[in-house]
Amino acid sequence: MPYDSARPVTRHPVTRSRRPLAALRRHQAGSSLIEAAFALPLLILLLMGILAYGNWFMTAHSLQQAANDAARASVAGLNATERRTLVDQSVVAARAAFPVAGAQTIAVSTGESSGYYTVTLRYTLASAPLFAAMPLPMPGNVLERTAVVRIATQ
Repeated sequence: MPYDSARPVTRHPVTRSRRPLAALRRHQAGSSLIEAAFALPLLILLLMGILAYGNWFMTAHSLQQAANDAARASVAGLNATERRTLVDQSVVAARAAFPVAGAQTIAVSTGESSGYYTVTLRYTLASAPLFAAMPLPMPGNVLERTAVVRIATQ
């Protein structure tokens, strides 16, 4: 029988099943999609971690600066009442520049002992929507920063 190019060539079923697998191994179009499916969630989680912890450190630093400023302001007071008033005024000014929402919930406590005046500021992270919405664990639920200054004793 002569060869007819118009007639389809039938092959053995084993060779027919091997060809698509070989072609599939050489085909690279879907591999980048699969790689992205694995890498993208990790990248998003990494970026969320950078955002969350960067914001946590900024909040902690701002709270420490507010405590330092309040402690420095307290030095001008002549008695405990004046010192507390100066501390409260300083914290009110710091709340206006606080980097996250919920600055009104910053708790202030003061103490005086052996010629030293202590100002402690406490901020609950649940007050800030960014920290409450983060799926990552934060270092702590409450930020507490303290500043101590020496005051003149009578």
